[in-house]
Amino acid sequence: MQHPSSEVGAVVSLLTAAAAPEIQKAAFHRYLTADAGFRHPLCKVAPGPGSRERLLGIYQWYRILSPHIDISVKSVAHDTTANMLLLDVVQIFHIRLSPFKPAPSRLLVRLTLREENGLHYIAFQEDFYHPDDLMSLIVPPLAPVIRAGLALTGTASDVYAKIGQLLGFWTTGGGDGLYDKRST
Repeated sequence: MQHPSSEVGAVVSLLTAAAAPEIQKAAFHRYLTADAGFRHPLCKVAPGPGSRERLLGIYQWYRILSPHIDISVKSVAHDTTANMLLLDVVQIFHIRLSPFKPAPSRLLVRLTLREENGLHYIAFQEDFYHPDDLMSLIVPPLAPVIRAGLALTGTASDVYAKIGQLLGFWTTGGGDGLYDKRST
């Protein structure tokens, strides 16, 4: 990629939702380093010799599992100092033969780039999902259950904090905790 922040949306589509395996493989060889690595909540590929081909195998399995993938890069942030892209992505992935209606899942993708001969190549990809978005990807009807559990633990944490403060743990001593208001 010559201009990663403007080109990466098309690259993501080629890597994940290519119309044919040959197009996908060509995209992997064009945009990823030979030693590219990958980290996902469900699998990982350590960077090293032959890792790009193992990563291609994961993406090919992804396409076999879901013959139609809708993916959209909503925003891109490019850290030129670290040579890294952060992508806000929404995808709809429907597992073949699944009786469940697919649901959109949102993820943050961090791409570490490597510059070679004036072009930027993907050297490492990390996918970050919220638990309910990951569930939307795998078993969409369970996503609301995960959301309810997350809301419940958020409420429980607040209640536990109030109880802990009543018992004398982690108290602010009556101030706002930002600074000491005593005169010097």
